[in-house]
Amino acid sequence: MESKTQIGGTHYLKKVQPWDVIDEYDLNYYAGNVVKYVMRYQEKNGKQDLEKAKHYLEYMISNYERIHKKHD
Repeated sequence: MESKTQIGGTHYLKKVQPWDVIDEYDLNYYAGNVVKYVMRYQEKNGKQDLEKAKHYLEYMISNYERIHKKHD
């Protein structure tokens, strides 16, 4: 689903939207947030968004078996 609408800023006005990547790869909630924060960090919150992505990734690693079982 392609959308040219951005509500609250311009950090997602790119050719590829995070939700397009999330849908294409059927990512779970946690992985989707990693993608979202990495894709927007340069245009929005810089290092803070990278820290958020890291937080979700660390959570995924710590809870890999539980998350992976749910997503299969």
